[in-house]
This record gives sequence, structure tokens and C-alpha cells, in this order.
Amino acid sequence: MLGLKVLVIVGFCVAASLQDTPFTKCKSGGPAPEGLRVKGCDKTPCKFAKGTNVEAEWDFNVVADTDDLKPIVKARALGITVNYPLPEQDACKSLTNGECPLEKGELISYGLKMPILKAYPNVDLHLTFSLVDQKENVHVCFELDARVVN
Repeated sequence: MLGLKVLVIVGFCVAASLQDTPFTKCKSGGPAPEGLRVKGCDKTPCKFAKGTNVEAEWDFNVVADTDDLKPIVKARALGITVNYPLPEQDACKSLTNGECPLEKGELISYGLKMPILKAYPNVDLHLTFSLVDQKENVHVCFELDARVVN
């Protein structure tokens, strides 16, 4: 009986860690992800702790044949929008299933690691994430509200 309780608790913890994170479709257009999972965030605003990496994964359908993808992240805080450069600019290296070149219609997953520096102020953020190819086709785009915290 104890083994069954442990199994149920472990199963619940795994399911909770894989819950989808709510997001909004991009106002600028582009297809939304099939699913988004931000580690530790099942409701917005997501809390991003200083000195850590935000880890997320999203699933999307490839909109056109492509040899490459690049991530674009824009952060809006205090009325100012800036590009947020990710350490890895080749999104093909961060695919968690599939690999480049990609074919139209493939269901692919992308894994994000985004550093939140200790120097960042505690502030509310509106983030826009997209993946685009060399022809500027937007393969996936979504918006997410977050808060930088200690």
C-alpha cells in the first residue's frame, strides 16, 4: 500500500511539472505554439528569479521548409521594448525533438534557456518569443507576462 501511495505522489509531481503555461497569441501575427511549458509556471505572470535561467519548451508546426531557425525575444518593461539577446542564436541547436533542416508540417519542440541576471531590477515584463527562418517566415510566436523577483 505504501508503494502505491509513493507511485501516486511521484506521478502527480511529474504531471504537475509538465503542465502547460498560459500564453497569448502574438498581436503581430504568426502561429501560436501547440503547447508551452515554462518550468515552475502554470499561471501568469511567471516569476523569474534573478541569478537563474528560465527554462521552457514549446511545440510548434513548421510552416515552411527551412535549413535554420533563430530565436527572437522582445521584452517590454516600464513602457520600453528591447531585444533580449539569447546566448544561443542558432535555434536548431536547441530543438529537443527534430533537427534542421526542417520540413513543412513537422511538429517540433524547442527548448529555451534564458538567463535572468542578478543585476536586473524587480520589474513586470511582457515578453514576445518567436522563431524565424532565413526567409523571415515566423514559425511560432507567443506572448507571456512575467515578473523578475529576488
